[in-house]
Amino acid sequence: MIEYLKKNLINIPGKNLKAKYLVLESDDWGSIRIPNIKTRNSFLDQGLIKNNDPFSMYDTLETATDLDKLFDVLSQFKDINNNTPIVTANTVVANPDFQKIKESNYKHYFFEPFTKTYLAKRDSENALKVFTKGIDEKYFYPQFHCREHLNLPMWMQRIQNNNSAFIRAFQHNCFSIDFENHFNKRSNLMASYDYNSEADLEIIKQSIHEGLVLFESIFGFKSKSSIAPCYVWDKKIEEILQENEVKFLQGSRFQNLPIEGGTSFKKIFHFNGQKNDLGQYYFQRNGLFEPSLNHDVDWVDKCMESISIAFRWNKPAIIGTHRINFCGGLEETNRDRNLILLQELLKQIIKKWPDIQFLHSASLHESY
Repeated sequence: MIEYLKKNLINIPGKNLKAKYLVLESDDWGSIRIPNIKTRNSFLDQGLIKNNDPFSMYDTLETATDLDKLFDVLSQFKDINNNTPIVTANTVVANPDFQKIKESNYKHYFFEPFTKTYLAKRDSENALKVFTKGIDEKYFYPQFHCREHLNLPMWMQRIQNNNSAFIRAFQHNCFSIDFENHFNKRSNLMASYDYNSEADLEIIKQSIHEGLVLFESIFGFKSKSSIAPCYVWDKKIEEILQENEVKFLQGSRFQNLPIEGGTSFKKIFHFNGQKNDLGQYYFQRNGLFEPSLNHDVDWVDKCMESISIAFRWNKPAIIGTHRINFCGGLEETNRDRNLILLQELLKQIIKKWPDIQFLHSASLHESY
């Protein structure tokens, strides 16, 4: 009952829209996580990751097959305007270039575009071709997630200090292991925009600028929006995004605001269509479809409830769903089960709201 009340409360503020808009926002495309099953099992044995973390168990670089299977499900449905559902693919445009970093004796950081990362992984060599096809056929609409889904200053400090756990992970071309200490407010180093000094902030600002330039060079257009990894950002991050022409900020229910010297984040609530003093809009996810995170939850029913509440308050339904739900490189059965659930969700949406309109995040922004 409390969660039901919360779902209603977050939908009350903001501009009312007459149309029933549905937006699917999906994070982490292009990012490496766990390279393969052999590495995953080795990390589990060494205690570098835990088997109760779904991202460690299932999340890995997408393949051409993953994308084809997702697009096949989306192609089966049409809205009132004859449009298929379109996924806002929040893309991590680069990954560490482990070989070059090693050749520098860990003194310097180098990155490679995610398009190059595709070429180095079996079953992902043709992923860019399918990704591009998805854009052309309007199943996918990329937006900027970050350059790397990694806190570079914290990671490089630990690599340069010869941290044994991170060096072992590095040898497998991986950084996404568990890590907890008083300098880090999370259980890993995936929060790209957390920082502890002005020097760290400058590294992060450079990564955002270079990442957005790289995004445009890959896709041929600027990213109008961005979503901060792990929902961690502050005013200074908004400023660098605004300087690089990012018009609005995707988000979850709360922003995780870093506090200098603090051991946790301050939670800040935003509502859909809210503006900051830089003229950027906030758009908040008011529903989730995350079946990989808990197989005991009825995610179709849970998501349908969230959509119903959003529409009751004349708000767009913005559904968050991570790549983990649709990549099968570590567990094909997890991907295939989730695609069946997605198919059922879309079937129920079309049946209950025949006047539904499928939008991507940038086109939703145009309605405000």
